[in-house]
Amino acid sequence: MGIMDRRIDMNKTTVSFPDYTIGKDALQKMVDIGTSYGKRILLVGGKTALMKAKLKIEHIIQSSPLEIVDTIWYGGECSRENIERVVEKGKKEKVDLILGIGGGKAIDTAKAAADQLQIPVFTIPTIASTCAAITKLSVVYSSKGDFESFLFFDKPPAHCFMDSDIIATAPVQYLWAGMGDTIAKYYECTFASRGDQLDHRSWMGIEISKMCVQPILQYGEKALEDCSRGLNSFEVEQVILNNIVSTGLVSMLVEEKYNGALAHSLFYGLTLLEHIEKKHLHGEVVAYGVLVQLAMDNQEEELRRLYDFYKKVQLPTCLADIEVENHRGYLESVLEETIKGPDMKYLPYKVTKDMVFEAIQKVESINEK
Repeated sequence: MGIMDRRIDMNKTTVSFPDYTIGKDALQKMVDIGTSYGKRILLVGGKTALMKAKLKIEHIIQSSPLEIVDTIWYGGECSRENIERVVEKGKKEKVDLILGIGGGKAIDTAKAAADQLQIPVFTIPTIASTCAAITKLSVVYSSKGDFESFLFFDKPPAHCFMDSDIIATAPVQYLWAGMGDTIAKYYECTFASRGDQLDHRSWMGIEISKMCVQPILQYGEKALEDCSRGLNSFEVEQVILNNIVSTGLVSMLVEEKYNGALAHSLFYGLTLLEHIEKKHLHGEVVAYGVLVQLAMDNQEEELRRLYDFYKKVQLPTCLADIEVENHRGYLESVLEETIKGPDMKYLPYKVTKDMVFEAIQKVESINEK
């Protein structure tokens, strides 16, 4: 298929870039920034996240016009029921803005509720495993945790406050898995967009995607060492910025069809195996999928570069690392689900089950050597 056959429609779009602050004193900026949006704040977040951040927020705003009128646990899932519960609380308390605190699902719940209330949302990520804190969408699940839909908003959060002291003391596996998911963004969007004539927005996003890899390769090992000891450092902050900001900017800028490829599709295929989501993190499994994608696409140099880094930081490099058997019969349903996934619909060439299985074997052989 030629370039002209895959030309992108040049639709008119409005791009809103997220504002953010990072550092151990990031929350100190809340008074200056927040008072221009209103006074009455509703805190929405995870239980642990609220416990870690609420006292610090209360101390910062105590002599300001800002007031926390209530605090609500987001409910454990970003579901329509939990979003509506936050909306009703916001209406009852006549809040001016919502502050979403925690991981991706908590922040997505806060963003969706604020959008329905038509009020601003601020975000305070307490882990750096996803880009939810700066993106203008929420992933909605059923109350049982099954994926349902995406909700898209006109603008990203009004401001994201990344308190690197809080994130550095979170369990290190979240930063670790976030690195895997961030690395995937570059390899997937450049693969999916190959051969296309890009508009300015997607082109800029794909250029930014280079930032999803090199800083992690440079700073990731030291960042994980520091985070495992609860230490904030320059390296920790660089990885936080990559996991949240670099990935988020790419996600918002590139065409939706470029936002995933084989690495994510293989993850969704592997979730057919019950233990994957119970015992392994999303970004951990996606990181393995990047190796398979590179093997399938014959990017030998990049495959070796990532393999060596994965070994240093203990990201998975083979099926055994994610407790999966290397047997075609065992993997058949996974392969079927992988090639049927929505992330596989827009790739530069047709991908078959045999191609994916052969790529898995190539990665396995590297481990054997």
